Amino acid sequence: MGESFSVLNSGPIIIRYKGVFDFEGLYRMMHAWLINKRFLFHEDLYKDKVYTPFGNELEIKWKAEKKVTEYVKEYITVYFHLWDFAEVEVIKDGKKAKMTKSRMEVKIDALLQLDYTGKFDNSGPFAKRLGKFYQDKIIYWDWRIKHADSLTYGMYDLQTKIKKYLNTESSSNAY
Repeated sequence: MGESFSVLNSGPIIIRYKGVFDFEGLYRMMHAWLINKRFLFHEDLYKDKVYTPFGNELEIKWKAEKKVTEYVKEYITVYFHLWDFAEVEVIKDGKKAKMTKSRMEVKIDALLQLDYTGKFDNSGPFAKRLGKFYQDKIIYWDWRIKHADSLTYGMYDLQTKIKKYLNTESSSNAY
C-alpha cells in the first residue's frame, strides 16, 4: 500500500478536562461531526474497568476513514481515556439530569494515505518509480494543500467544538 502522512505536524491534538460534564452528549456530538463529514466510523476499543473507589476507568478508541479520491484516503483516530468515571445527578435548568464526573483525556490524530489501493506498489519497480513521480511531481500540491490542509483544519474544528461543548476557558484555537 501507499505512504501515510500525519497531517498534524506537532503530534496528536490532546484535550484534558476534569469536572462534571455530559459525556453522552459529547459522544453524540463527536459522532455526528464524523458522520456529517462523511467518514465511515467504527468503535475499535471499548474497555470499562472497575479501577478505584472513586469510579471506573474507561477507554474508547474510534477509527474513521473516508475515501477522498481514487488515490487519497483520510483516517481519523479518536482516543478517549477517562479516570474516576462516575455518573452523578445534578440540577440543570431546574431539572434533575444525569451527568458524568470524571477526569478525561481525548487524543485526536489524523493521517492521509496516498495510493491506498496499491496501484503502483503491486506492479513492479518501474510502476513504483512512476507512482513516486506521480505523487511528488504531478499531484504534490493537490494532496499537500487541498487534502492535508483541509483535514488539519477539520481536526482543529473538532477540537474547538469539543472545547465549546465542555465549556472550557480556552474554547477557541488559532485557526
